[in-house]
Amino acid sequence: MALLLSCRHSATTTILPYRETQVEKSDIEVEDGDTFNWRNQPVRMLGIDCPETKSPHHSGDQEPWGGRAREYLEAQVAAAKSLSIIRTDKPDRYGRWLGYLLADGENVNAKIIGQGLAYETISKYGKQKLDKYAEEVLKAARNAPKPQFENPSDFRKRNRKE
Repeated sequence: MALLLSCRHSATTTILPYRETQVEKSDIEVEDGDTFNWRNQPVRMLGIDCPETKSPHHSGDQEPWGGRAREYLEAQVAAAKSLSIIRTDKPDRYGRWLGYLLADGENVNAKIIGQGLAYETISKYGKQKLDKYAEEVLKAARNAPKPQFENPSDFRKRNRKE
């Protein structure tokens, strides 16, 4: 028990890299199926790529799948008794933190894959020094139904606004 508690970090202003930090659900605002804001700081969920919703960066959307992915993430946050985030040490090129969301100790990123609401991206971008959580996503991807929408990466390339 002492070991488990020593791995957790409780902070009011930041989430330390590579450490599980408990957060309040009232501080999380879901943006889409793979992005949320924690205290107005964007967090991009690692290992997954959910279908696109409307964006100023591309034409069109991948509805109804984008909305379903967002609703699933919202439901996971709302139903959780406890939430925590584990993030990498550097943001992505858009300034978003990169991390995993845990709801009641379960890897939400992997759960989204398991529902067929995202494509797995660890094969392309690597495990980002978060091997345990990445492996959970990879395992979920092996057992998940194939998503019923175009790979969001391909969709974005095809529909990028100039």
